[in-house]
Order: sequence, then C-alpha cells, then structure tokens
Amino acid sequence: MKRQRAPIACEKCRLLKAKCDGRQPICTRCEGYGFKCSWSTRKRKVLLPEVETAKDVSSKEPECQALSDEPKHDDLASYQRAVRQYDTLMQELLSNLDQSQKGTLNASLHTIRRQLPVNATDSSLEQPSLTREPSTVSSDAGVDSPATYVGKASDIHFIHRIRQCYQTGAWTAREPLPADNYSQTHTIKSLAGLTQPLIIPTPAEAQGFIDVYLSTIHVAYPFLCRDILLEQFQVFQTGDYAYQEFEPWLALFNFIFAIGSYYTSFPHRSGTASLDHLRYFEQGVYFSRELGATCSLLSVWALIVQCFFLLAICHTDRCWNTLGFAIRMGQSIGLHVESSPNHARTSWMADRAHWRRTWYSMYVLDRLLALQLGRPMAIHESEFQVEMPSVSDPFPFGQDATVSAESITANRDTSTCFLMDYFLAVIRFSYLVGAVIRELYRPSQIDVAPDVMLNTSSALDQRLSEWKKGLPRHLRFDLGHTFESSVTFKRQRNMLAVKYHHLRALIHRPFLCLPLLQTNNHPFMELLRRDKHRIAQAESICVQEARQTAQLLHNLVDERSLVHDFPWWQMISCLICASSILFVAEAFCPNQDSFYSTASAQDLREDAETCLKVFEALSANSAAARKAAEMLKALSSLHHSIHKAPSAVVESTSQPLSLLPQALSDTDPALNLDSASFTSSHIMPDDLQFPGEWPSEISSAMAWSVQFFDQPSSRVADFPSGPEEHSFP
Repeated sequence: MKRQRAPIACEKCRLLKAKCDGRQPICTRCEGYGFKCSWSTRKRKVLLPEVETAKDVSSKEPECQALSDEPKHDDLASYQRAVRQYDTLMQELLSNLDQSQKGTLNASLHTIRRQLPVNATDSSLEQPSLTREPSTVSSDAGVDSPATYVGKASDIHFIHRIRQCYQTGAWTAREPLPADNYSQTHTIKSLAGLTQPLIIPTPAEAQGFIDVYLSTIHVAYPFLCRDILLEQFQVFQTGDYAYQEFEPWLALFNFIFAIGSYYTSFPHRSGTASLDHLRYFEQGVYFSRELGATCSLLSVWALIVQCFFLLAICHTDRCWNTLGFAIRMGQSIGLHVESSPNHARTSWMADRAHWRRTWYSMYVLDRLLALQLGRPMAIHESEFQVEMPSVSDPFPFGQDATVSAESITANRDTSTCFLMDYFLAVIRFSYLVGAVIRELYRPSQIDVAPDVMLNTSSALDQRLSEWKKGLPRHLRFDLGHTFESSVTFKRQRNMLAVKYHHLRALIHRPFLCLPLLQTNNHPFMELLRRDKHRIAQAESICVQEARQTAQLLHNLVDERSLVHDFPWWQMISCLICASSILFVAEAFCPNQDSFYSTASAQDLREDAETCLKVFEALSANSAAARKAAEMLKALSSLHHSIHKAPSAVVESTSQPLSLLPQALSDTDPALNLDSASFTSSHIMPDDLQFPGEWPSEISSAMAWSVQFFDQPSSRVADFPSGPEEHSFP
C-alpha cells in the first residue's frame, strides 16, 4: 500500500522525524502524546488538506469566490454597457440612411454580432440600477416617491380640502377618484451614469436652444453673463471641451438644451412626443455629478438652470431640493455678503455684479417655491446683506441692456428703458411675497383674531397696489402700449401681470365664500356682522383677480404663445389657483344671478373653463398639465353634483337654523338682509340649498379661514421696519 504523505508537518513531528497527519491546529500525534503542536508560517502552494471538514471548506468557498468574481463582474458589466451603447449609436445612425444603405449596414452588423462572445450581450451580470431604459423623467413609469408636505398656501392643499368637503355627500361614492397632484414625483434611477450615447445638437439646434433660453428665462432671471455664456458656447461649438475643467459648462449647456428642446416641442400636434429634452437633462446631471465637490459661481449657475427645467416639467419637489443645494453653495462662497471674493479662479467671477444677480435670482425663486408649496423660506432678509443689482448693469444683456423708449412706444418720451428694470421690480415684489407668507400663511395659525387678519390683508393689498403704481411705464401691465415692438418688454409685462393677480388673489382668498363655509366659526360671524362691507370687498377682489388671471389667456394663438410669452415655470400653479377659486365660487353660490354683483355664475364658469381648455391643449406634451386638467374637471363637476343630489340626501344633511349663531339671525337689524345691494357674502346660510353640514375645520380650508393665519392678536397690520427687516429701495 502506498504511503500517504501529509502536505505539511508540524514543527514537533519534523523535529522528531515522526509521521504527522497534518491536522491543524493540533495534529493527532501531538494530541496523543500531549506535545505542544506548532506550525511554521512558510507559504506552500498547496491545496487545503483533505482532513479539513467539508463544513469549513464550504464556508470559505463563497467568500473567496465572491472576492475573485467581483472585478470580473464589474469588467463584464462595463463591457456589456459599452457593446449596448455602440449598438444604440449604430441604430441612431441607421435612422439617417436610405433603405439600400440600411440593408448593407444591417448585414454587416449581423455578422459582427455573431462574432461577439455570448456574455457580451448577456445582461444577467449587470447591476440592476444600470439595466434600464432611457430616462423618462416625466413619464408615469418609475418609482413614486413618498408624499411630501404642502402647506395651506399651496393650491394643491386648497383643492384637497375642497375635495374632502365634496366627498362627504353620499352621492359622490360613485364618482371616479381624480388626480391628487399635478406635480411629478417619480424618482429617476441612476442619472449619474449615462446609459445611451451622448446626444449633441447640431450647431443650428444648439443656437436655437440658447436663443430660447435667453428670450424667455434669462429676461426674467438674468443671473448669467450673456457675453461669457456666448463665449463659452463658441468653445462648445468647436468641440474643444474634452477636459475636466469644462464639465460645469457642459452641465449648464445641457440643462439649457433641455429647456430649449422642451420649449420648442410646443405646440405638439401629432405623433410621439420627443424625449430629447430628457436626454439632455440626463447628460446635464451626469456632467454635474461633481459640482458639490467644488463650490463656485459657475456651479451655482448650473444648479439654478437645472431648477428651471425641473419647474418646467413640474418636478417641483426636486426643484425645491436643488434650489436648497444652490443656496447653500452660494452661502459657502459668500454670495450672501458684500465682502470681496478672494478665491475666484477667473477675473470675471470676482465681479460683484454677477454675485448680486445670482443671489437675488435665488432669492426670487425661493419666494416663488415657498408660496407655491406652502413651505418655509430658505432665505431670510435679516440673514444677508447684498446690494441691489444695478439697473444699468451691462453684463446680463450685453448690447441689448438699454432700449430707447422712443423705439418701443408711440410716446415722445426719450428716456432710456432698461431690461434690468423687470428684475429689480420682481425683487421688490418677492419681498411682498415673503411678507404674505410670514403674515398670512404660517404653519401655526390658531388664535388669530379675525379683525387682525382682515387688517393685515388690507395692508398687504395696499402695499401691493403701491408696488404696481411704482413700476416703470414700459412695465405697467395695466396700461396701454400701442405700437410697441419690443417682444421682451411684452413678455416681462405678462410675467408681472401673472404674479400680481396671483398674489392678490391669495391675499384675499381667506374670505372666499366666508358666510357659506364659516357658519360655525363665531369669531368670523361676529366680524361679518361688524365689517360686512370690507369682507364683501375682499371676497370680490379675490374672485376678480382670479378672473383677471384667466383672462390673460383669452388672446393666445397656440400653446407656444403660452410657453414662450408667459412664465411657464409657474403658470400651471397660477392657473390652478385661479380656476379653483372660480369653480368654488360658482359651485357654492346659490344666488348665481347676482354673484359678486359684477359677474354671473356663467361668467365665472367660462373663465374657469378657459384654464381647463389650456391644460387640455398642453396635456399631449405635459403630464403635469394632463393631471391639472383632471383636477379641474373634478372641481367643475361640483356644481352639477350638488344640485343633482337626491333630495333625501340634501334634507338629511341640511343644517337647521337653530345651529347658526344668534348674531346672524334674520331679526338682527345690523345686517339689513333685505338690502338689494348685498352680494353673496350676505346671503344667510339657512337660505342655501347646500348638501351637508360642513365641519369647521373643513370649511376653513374652503375659505382660507382664520386657522390659516399665524399672527398674535397683539400684532399690528403694518409691516415691521426694524433693523431685522431688509429694505428694498
């Protein structure tokens, strides 16, 4: 029988020249004689000893196998992605060839594919995050993120509370559930890694995208320097950008291309909507993946441009987060103070004019998002000290910074009109937006005296009217501009008109349908008895401003006019707000013939349906517009559902007169209920054919009641003017 040799012997057996079975850590011989068994550390290229148990071997094999397979797995996954990207690139090139060339090339590709290894096209080893189709940012496919908070200033919150009131009736159980939100919340997978070949616009397309951005967003938010942008764009056009320092510019340009591609996709007539804007955005995110590592003015610019694309496609939550990142980065480099920067890489970055425009662009955008979402502001006036941009700043518009008034109007006034006038006016307007958020729409609003709320609303309205009167003549949207040829000034006036009517409607929305929806709120009913004319006026202003917003759309030619001539990044929110006010006012009004004394219920419905028609026209190319249309259709059915409700339901849910406040009884001479001059704000609740007893907490949302305002009862309506407030000239 052949002698069995152990692969290695212990030191004791080797010393005694005895037979060792090689068992570790103590061999059989040493264990039997009680010797101290030790082993040398010499490396031997041998396999594991057979005496080792199967359990020990099986426990080590997966770990070793995983360590050895990990580099192989990564290399193979990268190889598969490269093959797939080459294949995708060839398919894109094939689309530009005629049929004969396609046939020849397809035959060659088929031969090449047959020669590839089997694992070159097998994606089973690829990481799950990388095996996906091209990014669809605004499509319905994807992973829904958790529901996010929207405050009481938000139009989404307003509609949700209306729906709660609406769905209390038994007849609504058969109604289809409308969309909950027009904001897109689908998360995007692995945008940091490109899954398709780069899509590069032709020189003509790229120039067109730049022109779209400069003529729409840039005239409203001129944080970029036009000359520097065009200079770097020429570098991009020559193709000399294959170095790391140019990646922030590549990110910025791709975000601009995404905006331009999306804007030029309107009007959408037929066929499949193009997704090029999503691919440009994906490329921009890829090139901006390292922006957080290096804080610079250019990085802030790229983030702000990204915000506007996210707003355009209604990814509002992601825009909110991206803007917060940009604000923090701006504070990191000192945008919030006037001290001179000492770490700028180039001379133009050290110019404070660029820093001021950038900071105030984030300030304006922060107010816009805070009002739209009902969330706290990220920038507070007491925490920064930055001078206002100069009205004659030549950097944002280059040679177009000044325009002679004689060339744009029929007036003989030869004063100079600056394109920067709009930006300065919006900065002051944004200060008023911040005041509205602080004074009227704080999260904590419980013990607010109704008279304080009414006085505060009046003071805010007065300051807003003064702001409008202080606008330069070429920006007065309430005045005529005969024979004007400037498209830029026309667009700036449209933007100001939308902002003004929207904010004024929000200021007075707490008093919408107040006697109908606040009958259980004794402080409000007492206020109605004392100040019925002021409340009626506030309610009327709210509805009229909503009508003004809708009437801005009366002369639209097509979808392109809305996207290019109005602030598209906030139009869906403003139109939802206006139409919801109009639908509620029309649906909950029993005396429709004299509603608000200046408009009939039919007038209100027509203005609201104008917004609905706009959303329906845009829905082919905008998922947000489609969902907004669904929300408005649900609101428009309120009136018909209420008046078509079964009589038994109405009778069983009607509120008896005995439950109403005594101060509002028809015997109270202070109300003069027989007066013909009363508007709907003076219709008694017991006269309404209203289906249901509306709880106080729900009705307060309908009328934006006192619970939506957080001011101590001792606070005066006037605005603070102490050192903690930031003054704008």
